[in-house]
Amino acid sequence: MKNRILIKLILPLTVLVTGCAIEPTKTVPIQYITGQTQYHKVCANCHGADAMGTRKAPKLIHERYTKPNFSNGKIAKTILRGSSSGAMPAQKTKVTEANIKEIIKYLRYSQKEIETSASWKVDQWKKF
Repeated sequence: MKNRILIKLILPLTVLVTGCAIEPTKTVPIQYITGQTQYHKVCANCHGADAMGTRKAPKLIHERYTKPNFSNGKIAKTILRGSSSGAMPAQKTKVTEANIKEIIKYLRYSQKEIETSASWKVDQWKKF
């Protein structure tokens, strides 16, 4: 009897938890899939699918977080220790060093589009 009640409680909870995982909406080249997967396991609940932000946390596909403005080391440190403001908690128990490297590689790939867009804007202004 207790087992039936336990199953009735655990099964819906398991479905609810696993069914709520945030999935990527963009397809990435094979060399970035591991990072995309790790990002969506560790970061997407706050930073959103494809790092596009939520009410909880900013989008990471933004000029502010590109390599010239936010180094790979700073990303790694923030993932491990949390943000200096305290808004983002440390994730050190959820990731390995290899996971962090893959997440960063995925984020940098995803940011290429905005870097291209930013350089296009600069080139367009040079014409004037």
